[in-house]
Amino acid sequence: MKWYQSDAGVQVVVCVLCCCRLAGYDVRFTLLNLLWLLDVDNMIVLVISFPGGGKTTYVQTYIDQGYHRVNRDELGGKLYDLPKVVEELHKKGTVNFVLDNTYVDIEARKSIIECAKKLKLPIKCVWLNTSFEDAQFNAVQRMVRKAGRLLDPTDFKTNKDPNLFPPVALFNYKEKFQKPTIAEGFDSVEVVEFVRKKDPKYKNKALFLDFDDNLRTVTQGDFPYPTKVSEVKILPGRKEKLDEYVKKGYRLLGASNQSGIAKGNLTVQDAVDCFEETNRQLGHNIEYFFCPHSVPPVSCYCRKPSVGIFVYFIERYFLDTEQCVFVGDQTSDKTAAARCKIKYYHPDEFFK
Repeated sequence: MKWYQSDAGVQVVVCVLCCCRLAGYDVRFTLLNLLWLLDVDNMIVLVISFPGGGKTTYVQTYIDQGYHRVNRDELGGKLYDLPKVVEELHKKGTVNFVLDNTYVDIEARKSIIECAKKLKLPIKCVWLNTSFEDAQFNAVQRMVRKAGRLLDPTDFKTNKDPNLFPPVALFNYKEKFQKPTIAEGFDSVEVVEFVRKKDPKYKNKALFLDFDDNLRTVTQGDFPYPTKVSEVKILPGRKEKLDEYVKKGYRLLGASNQSGIAKGNLTVQDAVDCFEETNRQLGHNIEYFFCPHSVPPVSCYCRKPSVGIFVYFIERYFLDTEQCVFVGDQTSDKTAAARCKIKYYHPDEFFK
């Protein structure tokens, strides 16, 4: 019979060894027998986290140890089909399994726990405690690396790749998630904090800039942003400060929300013309990326405070976020910078 370790099992081992020692028994012999009883070579490991939480990278450590990966994205079907796959593999002699799916709540995890009990295999839950912010960054990074760009709302309607998902997937997970516990039937639950590994090839620096009320204002018009070239006016001290950062080796990059496009206040071409006029008046060729979408609902990754624009540029120019700076006047700007670990300044402070 194969026995396995529970949380209480460790305490039992210590207690038994102490009693044996006091009674004069050979502790080495007792320990050998207890280790046999606590053999955990055969087990099911459930790795759970946000979509984009780092599961694929983490499970590789188990695969390298000989565990058989059972993943819905690879096999297709539904989450509740996976226990049947495990059972069939177990009949053929497989005894170590690692499953990495979101497993958002108790109900989603129930069937695989029941499967483990049926097969008399211990089941361990590894909860990658990745934050919403880090998961969003990871999701966009993977998207840019695979697709070469940010997908927009229309792309998500036809996309077939389960690893390239819309923002709503993250919000849904955050709302529905239930923390895993021993009470569900797991023999142990391990919490692993997400740590982003720094890639040495990402070594360049950039100055990210919002445009409206940061670099420019409007001379006239019905909106707090320009809808035509004649409305663009550069704010004082902007050109000189940008000159200073260019001399320091910073790449100038623009990140702007232009929801007025979705509202019908201006066209995409109007926005482009105004950005080009802003660059002309500044005397700098700022490479800009703007989001034309509006909220609610959140349907894209490019609208700040989402990190889409920043990650796109980070991947394109191999930027080191610790050396980058972002200047913006909105709370969404500050939040986006924090999610990317980029130093943030309000324009009143930066351009003083």
